[in-house]
Amino acid sequence: MLTLKESTLVLAKIRVHHGNAPITDLEARTFHEELRSDLTLQEALEAVKRFYADNSTGRWCGSGDINGIVRKLRNGAKPSEAQIGRECERLGLVEDQAWLYRRQRMMGRSPDESRRVALTARDPLRLPSAKPKRRREDGGFNPGLGVALDEVLATRRPAES
Repeated sequence: MLTLKESTLVLAKIRVHHGNAPITDLEARTFHEELRSDLTLQEALEAVKRFYADNSTGRWCGSGDINGIVRKLRNGAKPSEAQIGRECERLGLVEDQAWLYRRQRMMGRSPDESRRVALTARDPLRLPSAKPKRRREDGGFNPGLGVALDEVLATRRPAES
């Protein structure tokens, strides 16, 4: 995640392309808030570089442009299904392990990290067993009125005094 100082550096790089316009505190904070929360400084600087390399309109690079370029870069870096299949075969992963490995790779994790997760997970598709519910001593119905549940449901007549 970018710090405010790093995002201001990115904004300064943008401003270089437009005559070094001064940056106010509000502009820096707003720009920082609008950037993706998982963005790195290198990705943001690369996005600005790519924006101005292709920009022929004279338009300013904004936080949305940076977010979009980084999304495209990350999606382009993801391996293809065929490549992931070859990696699973090479690692000897089968069934659930291969599924978990594929999921980790598509989330952008490295092959080593994905392999570690796939091999250390017990059973990625298994739900944890349900915990038994605690039983109440008084049958579970206690309106505080001194009335039994079957009296409320009209299955038994109240005891006459």
